[in-house]
Amino acid sequence: MSERGTTSATIVIAGASIAGARAAETLRAEGFDGKIVLIGAEPALPYERPPLSKGFLQGAVGEDEFTLHPSDWYAEQGIDLRLGTRATILDITAKQIALNNGEAVNYDTLLIATGATPRRLTIPGCELAGIHHLRSVADARAIRDRMETAQSVVIVGMGFIGAEIAAVARQAGKQVIALEAGELPMLGALGREAASRMAWVHRQHGVDLRLNDGVTAFRGTDHVEEVVTASGATIACDLVVVGIGVEPATGWLDNSGVRLQRGVVVDEFCRTNVPDVYAAGDVTRSWHPGYGEHLLVEHFDNAGNQGAAAAQSMLGKGEPYAPLPYFWSDQYDLSLQFAGHNTGHDQVVTRGTAESGSWSAFYLREGRFVAALSANRFKDFSAARRLLRAGKTVSAEQLADEGVELKQLLRS
Repeated sequence: MSERGTTSATIVIAGASIAGARAAETLRAEGFDGKIVLIGAEPALPYERPPLSKGFLQGAVGEDEFTLHPSDWYAEQGIDLRLGTRATILDITAKQIALNNGEAVNYDTLLIATGATPRRLTIPGCELAGIHHLRSVADARAIRDRMETAQSVVIVGMGFIGAEIAAVARQAGKQVIALEAGELPMLGALGREAASRMAWVHRQHGVDLRLNDGVTAFRGTDHVEEVVTASGATIACDLVVVGIGVEPATGWLDNSGVRLQRGVVVDEFCRTNVPDVYAAGDVTRSWHPGYGEHLLVEHFDNAGNQGAAAAQSMLGKGEPYAPLPYFWSDQYDLSLQFAGHNTGHDQVVTRGTAESGSWSAFYLREGRFVAALSANRFKDFSAARRLLRAGKTVSAEQLADEGVELKQLLRS
């Protein structure tokens, strides 16, 4: 890299998320020597979020193990890191963002990487102590500390965050009652067949899983003591974790001129409709040229990769960002891995049984292989992911036949 300061341009990154931090890294790695301002609402250094609902919550992983870089790295890289500071208003005419501390920052190019915020219940008792959401390391620390003494844990919402926390709590010997307003846990992401298997897994591990039931009120004096369900049941508890999804953090962009549609809408180069304004990560709904639609992908792998892709685009080196979506989840002794885009699938075939602890599910749409999920079947998943990337034609019969090795289909 040439001596910093020879380029007068300023790139501001609103959001010290994994997307924002990876963008800053990439800008420097690609030779940008202008000013970089990285603004983060949390006081913590940029970090990876997946351990929050897994190893960190279990006490097996320390905070320093998922922090991206020590503080002096940002100084060495000439990155103006402003933590505990939040963007509040974007003025695209002045090319300026206002901050919650009263300051204003001018930009030549802006990257929006403000991520997402947890949805919150607005019901009686929702402000009681002992009711938690999980998004930040501070949230995870509070849940972990409370779980040490809690005996009865209620999980509201069995998406991935709820399911992972339920697994951690059961492994810690806690009584766990999980309420899911839908028909099955993780149904939207996994589909009925795989979601049914995961419901069985949680029940086998002792979770009192109650489906088609939500929460109407929390009760307690100073701390939550009871949960009242939509079915009329009353559940005694001393810890509640609410995991009912997230919303892209776009409130500060209202009336800014940036196009919003449950997220910041961007093209395949991470560009918004406003010149010199880009977006990446959980806050974006991005055009995927391979699928011919805008996707909202709220997963760690996408956020980091899209942040790097946005940096390349800001430097004029970008290529269309069209990844094969990927995510993973660890629950009990199961390592779940998913690849592809299963929205609108009309057929699912499986290999292995839930009881065996090793199985795969393959999703097809109009006879075309579009996505794969594996639980402790790493060879299946590796080959399926390569098949999806290559766009190979594979039949449902081949996918279901244990006698057909998926890696062989790559050569056919």
